[in-house]
Amino acid sequence: MAFMMKAMLLNAVIVVALGWRLLAHGPLYWALLPSAGIPGISIRLDGLSFLFIILTAIIAVLSVFQAGHYFAGNQPIQKRLWWRVLMVLTGLNLVWLAGDLITLYVAMELVAFGVVGLIALGDQAESYRSALRYLNAVLLGTLSFLIGIILLYGIYGTVSLVSLEQQIQWTRLTGIAFALMTAGLVYRAALFPLHSWLPPAHGSSHAPLSALLSALVTKASFYILARLWLDWGQVVASPVLAQGLGVLGCFAILWGGWMACRQSELKMLVAYSSVNQVGYFFLLFPMIIGVSYEVSLLVTQGVMLQVISHALAKAALFMAAGNLVLALGSKEIQHLSGISRLMPLSLLSFGLAAVSIMGLPPSGGFLAKWYLLQSSLLSGQWWWIPTLILGGLLSATYIFRIFSQSFLEQGSEAVTQEVPKALEVAPLLLALMAVALGLFAHTPLALMIDMEVADGIR
Repeated sequence: MAFMMKAMLLNAVIVVALGWRLLAHGPLYWALLPSAGIPGISIRLDGLSFLFIILTAIIAVLSVFQAGHYFAGNQPIQKRLWWRVLMVLTGLNLVWLAGDLITLYVAMELVAFGVVGLIALGDQAESYRSALRYLNAVLLGTLSFLIGIILLYGIYGTVSLVSLEQQIQWTRLTGIAFALMTAGLVYRAALFPLHSWLPPAHGSSHAPLSALLSALVTKASFYILARLWLDWGQVVASPVLAQGLGVLGCFAILWGGWMACRQSELKMLVAYSSVNQVGYFFLLFPMIIGVSYEVSLLVTQGVMLQVISHALAKAALFMAAGNLVLALGSKEIQHLSGISRLMPLSLLSFGLAAVSIMGLPPSGGFLAKWYLLQSSLLSGQWWWIPTLILGGLLSATYIFRIFSQSFLEQGSEAVTQEVPKALEVAPLLLALMAVALGLFAHTPLALMIDMEVADGIR
């Protein structure tokens, strides 16, 4: 635990240094030995990448704090835990900073193998099955992405994102490469109907680890996909493909919400909620192709706010749900009766996070969905609006299932294990940040604009 806290302190120092560099000198692009003919490695730091670095640092610190208390006294797990967490966090930060496709590929593999180790920490047959299912999914997705990289390198002789943005043009082979990369990243992001690996992976992991995985890991694949579409989409993306991704996003919103409503286990309900919420991210793609710069900027801001608010809220939901399960010794929702009296702080954290998930004011989730509604109207793509409304209603349905059961006293279960008060700190802080994001959204939005993140959609 002491080692990890030192690592988090070092990470905080690096974040401050990167922030100072960005604010003082603007966006940075740095290539390693460019004259040596090496196809990578390069770093790109701008406002959007810095936002995700900050998000990762916040969630990492609170997840490590939560895990330290959750696994207190469990030395066998602690010995296997920390190096896997560091592998995931290193890979994630490399994803945010990568300036070329090879670095992105290496970073995604680093994240994947770290996540497999974290899922397998459950030390049960279901955990091992979920870890293998996740590994199969991400390796298949990464293979598709790698084939796309090879094709682009063969056409343009570079894998630098900056160089490709300047050179790329529509050809049939470029379109195939772009489609392969998109398909691979969609699989890794767990978009419907390629989501089957995600609920078991999150549901079978320990709660602090589920929080880390749900909040950040699927975001990495979407982040890469969004950056590629923002950089190249106007040149090589097909409007049909863009609309197709939007349709799949709608199915994810509806199917994930419906499945969450049907779950009998608390953590599986939260896991299917992730399938539901990921669908909102993919409404980005149909609304940045063939529209004005103002609409593209608005939908980009809305989706990135949705990503950030979802990361904070979902981490809080998994941590709070883990506390409730730990206290009751049961995963079943029907056993939550009376928990409002026994663990009010964890239930409060769950409820505050749920405000953002449902898209209620003044949360970050509300502002994000408001931006998406505006973008749908301004782009003339009104057909996304019914799904946005239905998605919010489904979210409210499965969230209120928890609270309707929690406030019942009849048939209530006694707490079978004392939950340390320290375990209730991290989810409360994350939930408060998810709600407060809607009040202070101008700060991340200004950072994205001022640092010229939107250059790719001009």
